[in-house]
Amino acid sequence: MLYELPLITASTPIREAIQTIGRSRYNEAVVVDADQRYIGGISIADMRRLLVSGVSESDEVGAYPVKFTVSISGQDLGDPQRLEAALADARLAGAHYVPMLTPTGEVADVTSVDDLQKTLGQTIDAAPAVREKILVVGGAGYLGSVLTRKLLAAGYSVRVLDSFIYGRRALEDLIGDEHLEIVEGDMRNIHTCVTALDGVHGVVLLAAIVGDPASKVRPAETIETNVLAAQALASACRLQAIPRFIYASTCSVYGVGEDMLHEDSPLNPVSLYARTKIASEKIILDMGDDYFCPTILRMGTLYGDSPRMRFDLVVNTMSMKSYTDRTINVFGGTQWRPLLGVEDAADVYVACLQADLKDVGNQVFNVGSNEQNYQIDQIAEMIGAALGDIPIQRDDSSLDARDYRVSFAKIEAAIGFRPRQSIAGQARAIYGKLETGAIKDPAQKIYYNHYFDNSEE
Repeated sequence: MLYELPLITASTPIREAIQTIGRSRYNEAVVVDADQRYIGGISIADMRRLLVSGVSESDEVGAYPVKFTVSISGQDLGDPQRLEAALADARLAGAHYVPMLTPTGEVADVTSVDDLQKTLGQTIDAAPAVREKILVVGGAGYLGSVLTRKLLAAGYSVRVLDSFIYGRRALEDLIGDEHLEIVEGDMRNIHTCVTALDGVHGVVLLAAIVGDPASKVRPAETIETNVLAAQALASACRLQAIPRFIYASTCSVYGVGEDMLHEDSPLNPVSLYARTKIASEKIILDMGDDYFCPTILRMGTLYGDSPRMRFDLVVNTMSMKSYTDRTINVFGGTQWRPLLGVEDAADVYVACLQADLKDVGNQVFNVGSNEQNYQIDQIAEMIGAALGDIPIQRDDSSLDARDYRVSFAKIEAAIGFRPRQSIAGQARAIYGKLETGAIKDPAQKIYYNHYFDNSEE
């Protein structure tokens, strides 16, 4: 066949039909009767809507009307009028593929709407006919604003759900992109979360109260957002049979450790933020099954330039202080941190969405690289050297108890991840934006998570 759409019998349970379509490269399937005669076509989105409407996942597909009934025969290929009528019917129904039937009604082949247009000599759009839709919860944040752009560039449609507690500027230049939908809302609102899932093929949950200082300022909101709302969203995905769910966790869950830590190492959280992430990891992983296959990404400490800039991250802070104070302050200095460029982090999320679920589903991955495990003092020295021998002021005291090195062998083996960003390169990029005035006042509260201030420059 030209297009190997899944062939589903009318007696197939709805949940199994969703699983079959979801594992294919397509969003539609052909429904046939017990004698393999064509009944019509269905979309995975419509099957999920049936579940949301309250039908049982064990109900047979044939118990409900099919969405598409358009088809052609071999004889129609030589009849432009019949092809034009079939094309019009397909467009009206929203179908992207059209079965070609034998004289007795079996599916002999499947063509596409684009192919019918070509046959009729019509111009087709250069863009792909179908884009998978990804929901990015927190898509206007430090990592989310980078990931949203990468997903659009990779050919996805993106729905961003964000409360914009840190402002709207990060997505301003994307307004008007036909493949981007922006929904303002709080993920703690159950109705908002459930409706945001309509028609999506995967979910990336980035939104959280992020970082130890921010969690200390708003502990109740941290528990509500990082645990309870995350659980509700994952549950809604599981009930709607959305298989891909990527949860942003953190290497801070390791807290303190002397050895190189891997995904099965004991967790030793030293903050509320880390404890909430551990709780959500367990809750979400326990929901996993053969079809709902969550991926937990424990990210190293992020760094680098972003449309929603932060100056409360170690590399970014040191780079900024190099410009504003002409010095770098180091507290402690011997503590280990695994670091991860924000662009590299976004690449990992895209790769996990594109990977086979058997390789990334129902698993935890540390995200970073062994080469970017650094002591704080080493980070300061690299940044100081990159920016022109910035002097370093050292203080042996430190209020941050975290101290851990992390192994990233698993993520490299699973998706071949290797970082492209470097601390020196990003330090220069951040310094450059300050020097040119692209960032006018790095002391503004919007650049620091714990202020919860969305006033912008």
